[in-house]
Amino acid sequence: MEIDELNLHPCMVPMVCLLKHMETNGLIPINDHILQTPEMPPWMIFMYKKFSDPLISFNITLFLMRLIIHTHTIFKPYARYWLTPIIHMCNQMFENSSEDLNTFIIDTIVILLSWHKQAIPSEFDSIAVQRLIEYLFSNCSHQRMHSSTLILYKLISEPDLNSKQNAIGLSLIGILLANDILPYYVPPTPTGNLPPVKTGSILSTIPNDLTKDKFNDTILKNMKNTYRNIYAAAAGAIGMLLNIKKLKNETNQRLLEQLNLILKWHNSQGLSDTYVTCIYSIQKHYPLIVDKTVMNKLIFGFKKMYGDIKIESLESLIANITEFDLAYLELRAAGILDSLIH
Repeated sequence: MEIDELNLHPCMVPMVCLLKHMETNGLIPINDHILQTPEMPPWMIFMYKKFSDPLISFNITLFLMRLIIHTHTIFKPYARYWLTPIIHMCNQMFENSSEDLNTFIIDTIVILLSWHKQAIPSEFDSIAVQRLIEYLFSNCSHQRMHSSTLILYKLISEPDLNSKQNAIGLSLIGILLANDILPYYVPPTPTGNLPPVKTGSILSTIPNDLTKDKFNDTILKNMKNTYRNIYAAAAGAIGMLLNIKKLKNETNQRLLEQLNLILKWHNSQGLSDTYVTCIYSIQKHYPLIVDKTVMNKLIFGFKKMYGDIKIESLESLIANITEFDLAYLELRAAGILDSLIH
């Protein structure tokens, strides 16, 4: 446990130990594999009522949230009940504090994201969720922005390729794309006399500050950054975006053409490691990127690779290998199968 006021409270360790003991000895049912959300046990209902009570001291709410963080696997099957009050608690923290992101908020957001298969925010939570996302954007650095699109653009648009400043913005965009939320302005499509169609973007009602083309160009520029965590995150974001557009049956042609130019640039610079990492980060979300040309490049350069780069190359080769005829023979001829054996 971290040393903070909540963890130093004399009741924290006994409470955590009690819940862990109940879990270990089967006193708390493990419902991870139950399709329908189970009913909360009586002790959790009492805790839930305390947590959701707007009249109790906010310090008690924070204490209970810290307890949930320490024992989140116990609460995971009941995430549907806890999601909404936890989101409101996060918003309340931002509203009552002038501080930037702290470890408590980050831990809480990580827990919420880990529950995504058990609980998805409903339409009744949409305003609270949008407010939380905007708070996260606004508080992830010391600079204050004035609109969601401006915040996004500022957080990913540092032009210095030797800077790590865009790391936070790329992480936040990754969160949005992982939940199929487009992080740029999408103009509504008119449908005759009917109201405009709502899009999947949380920014669809915001003035046109960050367009699709500006977003794509900015993300692609980040793929030329000299730091691995930056260009890998940017490549991952491109992969998620390609996958979203594929699922929506939207054309990817222009984005793929721009992406191929970036990948060719990596090759022209002799940056084989960065090329492999970019392909690896993209294929995790969009396996189709590993076409015949990419596969040949990975196979050709495999013997010169080492360490993590070699592992990334292998995983990238596997991503779309079923689409290629005679793949086994090609891998064998390149000596890749022999290297796996040894």
